[in-house]
Parts: sequence; C-alpha cells; structure tokens
Amino acid sequence: MNIFTPAEDVLIAALSAKQPTVQLKLYMPVDMTFRKALEKERRLLAFLQGYGGIYKKNGIVSLAKDYDLELKYQDDAPDSLNDVILDNHDFDVSSLMTPGRPLEAVVVTDDQDRIKKAMDESLSRMQSCYEGFLGYELHILRMESLSKDCVVRISYSYVMPFQDLRVWQRKAAFNAKLVWKTLLGRAKTTPFVKPFLAFSYLMQECEYDQFAYDEMVRDSRTVKNDPAASLAYGPLVEKRGICGGLAWAFKLLMDEAGIPCLCVVGYLKSKPDIGHMWNLVKLDGQYYHVDVTWGLDSDGVCVEKLLRPDSDFEKTHLWETGQYPKATGRRYQYDFIEDFLVDHGGDYLDAGANEQYMFPDSIIE
Repeated sequence: MNIFTPAEDVLIAALSAKQPTVQLKLYMPVDMTFRKALEKERRLLAFLQGYGGIYKKNGIVSLAKDYDLELKYQDDAPDSLNDVILDNHDFDVSSLMTPGRPLEAVVVTDDQDRIKKAMDESLSRMQSCYEGFLGYELHILRMESLSKDCVVRISYSYVMPFQDLRVWQRKAAFNAKLVWKTLLGRAKTTPFVKPFLAFSYLMQECEYDQFAYDEMVRDSRTVKNDPAASLAYGPLVEKRGICGGLAWAFKLLMDEAGIPCLCVVGYLKSKPDIGHMWNLVKLDGQYYHVDVTWGLDSDGVCVEKLLRPDSDFEKTHLWETGQYPKATGRRYQYDFIEDFLVDHGGDYLDAGANEQYMFPDSIIE
C-alpha cells in the first residue's frame, strides 16, 4: 500500500472491486474512515453490508494503526458502481422507462421521500406505457452510523408473473395479425379507416367482463386471479375485457396497422374514484381520443367516443393533460369515414374486406 494514499481512497478502491479484505494504516477510528470513504463515493453504500476488523500490533510506537479488515457485501449488490444511480436532487424517472419494461434500479439518495414522490408522479405514465403494470415497490437500506444517505431499490409488480405476461403478449400479437386478415382480407385501405375497423371489431366481438371489473375495484394494486381481461389477450384471444384490456387491444391493433397509438390512464367524471383507460390515435399529424369501452354494452357499434378531440372528452373524462399530446383532430370523425366508405367500401369488399365490420348493422351515435 502506498503510505501517501489516504486510507479512505484505499478503502474506496477495495470496495469498488468488491475485495473480501483490505489492509489499512489508520490515523483515525475505523468507522470514521468508512464515513469519509462513503462521503467521497456515495454509491458504495449500495455495496456494503458491514465489516469486521483485526488490529495488528507491530511493536513500533506509531501514530498509525495497522488493520486487516474483512469487507461484507450485500447479496444483491449491483455488479459495478455504474449500475448505481446517484441522486443529487435530480432523480429522473424517465431514465428508467426503457422499451418493453421499466428498469429496476438502485438509487443512493439523502432523501427517500423525494424518490417516492417522483415515482408517484410517474405512476400513471408507467401504467399507460407498460401493459400489465400494477405499480412499484421501494426497499430501503440504511447504515446510519456510516452515512446520511440510504439505498433505495426500485422494483415493479405486474398483473401476473412477468415471463407469463410476455407469453400472453405474444399470443395477443399473433391474434392481432389474424384480426386484420379477418377485417381486410386482401384489401388495402387508407389509414384513417383502420381505427374505425378495429373499433367496430372490438365493439362487436368483445363482452365487458364485469367479474374482472369487480375484482379490480376491490384491489387494483395486486396480482389478479384472472388477469386476461385487463390485457390485450382478453379481448383478442378470449373476447372479453375491461377498459384496460380493451385499450391495450386497440393499441395492439393500431401497432399492427402502423398507426401511432397511446394508452391514456385517467378517470370517468361519473366515477372519479375508479381508474379508467382509453386511447389516443394519431392520424395525419393530429391526435384523436378513442374509448372502446364507452357504449360496449350497446346493441350496435357506439361511435360516440370514436376519434374525438379533447373538447369532447373533457366533458366526460379526466386525465393528466400535461402527460399526453393534445388531441385537436376533428376531420376524421365517424361521419367523414362513413361517407368515404359509402363511396369506396365496395372496392374493399371486392378485395375481401369483411362487411360485418365495415358496415355494421347498427351504428349508435
């Protein structure tokens, strides 16, 4: 050991490499050396579980004391310091929101409440980005004798085990391809017709699953006994669903059609204490709201909430407007689509499009 290297720097190097032992020449108490090391490299708190030391007498009068220290690490410690997020009052949840699923994370912070607030503020955004997402969990680790910081481990819960969820998502994606073959056959339609066709299919083929809704109302934050209705799998495979499943199914059909689509998490004004989900779809650069659940129990295809602007949905729905694009589109509402299909639908039918969904027996406005 270089005697001119501060003991805390030697300790930092040993902890960073997860060495089992380290030899230190100390001019101060051991715990003070650890405190200084953790002040210099705060992320190391995510590694350390504890330590034990043996003071070695060398027979020479000296201000310094030689120690052999055994270093103990957390069983689930990150692989490297680069895997630890250091919160300098700038923690950003969006950094965790990778495609497919959010990243589990280890954060070193001096304020766990700040992390919780940031996660709470992003919860609805995560629910609208990740199918089957229920919520997050925080696990806190403190070593108050050594650091003012704490370690916050962020993990997530889903409506079912995540690997099983992936299997169901693949099955739903396969069925989405089959649905478009059923809807269009060999026909090639203009993009603005496709949201109506997907909407018409879900309205006619799916039943609202009241049992799943009642289970969700009882407890929306736990793994479900029967999660199908809240996933695209329910409407597209089993032809049943609640608002979440219908919104994810509509999004999957739009994804398959190459049309930008988002899920929106919010509430109905008539039920402000129960969560609701619907969609935003983008046509020719403008967004429109679509709520497949609205009117699902009607005797026909209810187009009241198909391709509508913010000004319409603000009368009946509540959502965090700052988290989603503004929906200002007005052109592609049902009357426009109906007129277009009257003029051109025959060509689509000749190419194999399904008349049941293109021209439903009953349209409710």
